[in-house]
Amino acid sequence: MPDVHVRDYTPADHDWAERLIASESGGTATVARLGQLIDPLALEGLVAEAGGRPIGLATVQESPERGMEVVTLHADPRGKGAGTALLSTAWQVAAASGHSRLWLVTTNDNLDALHFYLRRGMRIAQVHDAAVDRDRQLKPEIPAVNGENGLPIRDLIELELPTEEAWEPGSRGFPRAEDLDRLPVEALVREARPLFEGAPRFLARLAGARPFGNDEGLVASAFEVAHGLAEEEMLELVEAHPRIGAAAASVSEASYDEQGYAEESAEDTETQRAYEELAMLNELYEQRFGFRYVVFVAGRPKTAIVPLLEHALRNDRDAELRRAIDETIYIASDRLRKLRGLGTEV
Repeated sequence: MPDVHVRDYTPADHDWAERLIASESGGTATVARLGQLIDPLALEGLVAEAGGRPIGLATVQESPERGMEVVTLHADPRGKGAGTALLSTAWQVAAASGHSRLWLVTTNDNLDALHFYLRRGMRIAQVHDAAVDRDRQLKPEIPAVNGENGLPIRDLIELELPTEEAWEPGSRGFPRAEDLDRLPVEALVREARPLFEGAPRFLARLAGARPFGNDEGLVASAFEVAHGLAEEEMLELVEAHPRIGAAAASVSEASYDEQGYAEESAEDTETQRAYEELAMLNELYEQRFGFRYVVFVAGRPKTAIVPLLEHALRNDRDAELRRAIDETIYIASDRLRKLRGLGTEV
């Protein structure tokens, strides 16, 4: 994909922009939000281009009281950098124009948009409860339910980027704890999933334990919630993690790094022997306890895990399940530290 550059929106872009916005806004280019019906094509805008053709559009409006608002932000195709380039340019324009912040709203069901904005450093400024229900009076074609994920379309989440602080347009490793506290339950489940390899029922209960306040509060809540689960949900949390020594292509990016696949050598006889022993021990463990062996690897090679698994086989089932639950939280805590750029704490 050629490099993306951003220019001003011009009248010549109108027809393309109208089709782009209408395709994602219920068939019409008008936008209803916070009690207003807005024609974004009457606003100032920015166009992202690559290879001489437009691939993204942002429309903006300014207010002395509220700052610069991104009314619409669309990219086609997605995933080519248009959204990030447009957001970065809009933030620079807002700062140069003397506004204290760049802001926008998105709906509670739009998990992809929330993920995108949070991972680019935006903060949740406010949750406008039932705002979409009121906006539907202005634009009745707004659906009541998201057709892709089944979530009710109900609230507006307001996000912002302050202009007085330094901001890098690249992705943030993980949302701030303060933002996790304000996310809809479904969005919290989406954002926290990489820490725990999934386990949706556990994550839904973790959402109910908010506010976390900070990362330490998040980890403490995870311990408390995990140990209060029914056994069926405990097993779901443990089983979300891959086997130690599973095929490298079958594990998540985080697990791939933790298990040290990149550093291993196919010619290392000792490591290959450890894989064979782990396969046998994992089978014995799962037959004995009825769930997968989980351990916080903490940079240890496969050869160091073998004696740990052998020792675990001598535990009773209840003690081993409690240990496995603790390990899932240790893993999540370590992943969180790495996403914050703090490194591993062993």
